[in-house]
Amino acid sequence: MAAERPHRGWVRFLTILVGFVTVVALLSTWVDRQAFDNQEWGDTSLEMLQNPEIQKAVADYAVAELYDNVDVDAELKKVLPGDTKDLSGIAAGALRQVADQGAQRALGDPRIQDLWRAANEQAHKTLIAVLEDKSDVVSTTDGQVVLQLQPLIVEIADQVGLGQQARDNIPASVGEIEIVDSQELSTAQTVTSLIHGTALVASILALLLITLAVYLSPGYRWLTVLWLAVTLIIASIVVLILRTVAGDILVPELATPDVLPAAEAAYGIATEMLKSIASTVIWASVGLIVLSWLISPNTAAASTRRFLAVPFGRYPGAVYGVLGLVAFIFLLLAAGDQRDFLIRLVIVLMAGSGTYFFRRQLMLENPDADLSGVTDFFERSRSKAKDAWANRPKDISSKLPTFGGDKTPGGEGSGQETSVMPAVAETDPETARLDRLERLASLHERGVLTDEEFAEEKARLRGADDQSG
Repeated sequence: MAAERPHRGWVRFLTILVGFVTVVALLSTWVDRQAFDNQEWGDTSLEMLQNPEIQKAVADYAVAELYDNVDVDAELKKVLPGDTKDLSGIAAGALRQVADQGAQRALGDPRIQDLWRAANEQAHKTLIAVLEDKSDVVSTTDGQVVLQLQPLIVEIADQVGLGQQARDNIPASVGEIEIVDSQELSTAQTVTSLIHGTALVASILALLLITLAVYLSPGYRWLTVLWLAVTLIIASIVVLILRTVAGDILVPELATPDVLPAAEAAYGIATEMLKSIASTVIWASVGLIVLSWLISPNTAAASTRRFLAVPFGRYPGAVYGVLGLVAFIFLLLAAGDQRDFLIRLVIVLMAGSGTYFFRRQLMLENPDADLSGVTDFFERSRSKAKDAWANRPKDISSKLPTFGGDKTPGGEGSGQETSVMPAVAETDPETARLDRLERLASLHERGVLTDEEFAEEKARLRGADDQSG
């Protein structure tokens, strides 16, 4: 068994290692894209604000800040006539309920949502510039990065008629949510570098380990590809489980009960990309399972390869042209993202080398592949169907009507059907040997076989003839 499957132990080790590295790659890629992609950050923040639970929490915060900094009771006394001034407290309480409802409606307004997104994106740009040490706005000795929500509070105040009072009374510091301060900056910059490096290195390492495992398993590569696909699926499922478990544990710990629904909604939206990345790996793994079947010794797979040998053998230029166009579009989708482009480039190189060796296998198995092979397949299928009908069970055939002839068993004109199969003439050994030599020469001339491979196959053929002689 060891001779049949060389490097079996190494292949198993590499397959397990692929699983661990894939988990790291998925998690670090999600953090990298979610935390450091400004557009993704803006899209996510907008999606959060459009969530009803988060809208309610933001509205409650904005109204609380408004009432903490504007003496609504006093402002109402200024405008209420005569004796009604004594009702200013009751009116202020009622107005707060109206403000809560109006704030939630306001947060559904596209204009206010644009303010929210702009504030988040601006804070995010500043944060990334600081974390990547590309900004002088914040240093490790002074300053901080904040999310500025005061414009949002003022806009909501306008909805209840207190906009001017809010502008006059709310300090500039109100509505500022600290993201990172100078004391945390050095550590945050170090973590940023680690995340960037880990996301790229882990992704490329996983792909290289997959390539190495396949390379080290000649003779059973289809089985290696199958187990690699299963490993990738398991790794993706582990990541999805970690996403769920972390949400169940961390969110209740970090959020107060009054904002827990909003926190759970925010966590689900923020980790949706992680779910999407894991799902993409699962679907890619399904493709690997199909590929493992295609290169397996299965009879149906061999028939499929005979089909594919026609375009790969007769029209290689057209096939490679189409595959090259697909690869170009695949790379083009990563334009502007260096990390994603490098990972896609590695995938394209792996797919290109795999396609080359797959075509080589097709040509070795089907050196004379042409359209007649497709015709022969249909002819064989029709012949098998005809034979199956002729050899149908007796209890079924006995129920079918018979026409004419003597029904005496074995007699002339008997109603029994007799299948007469023409004898297949055996191919002369010398003719078969010459045919194989001609096929090898044809493959050599077409460039499918190198000089060394041609000589090796020719020597193997002569050795087989000597043994049979």
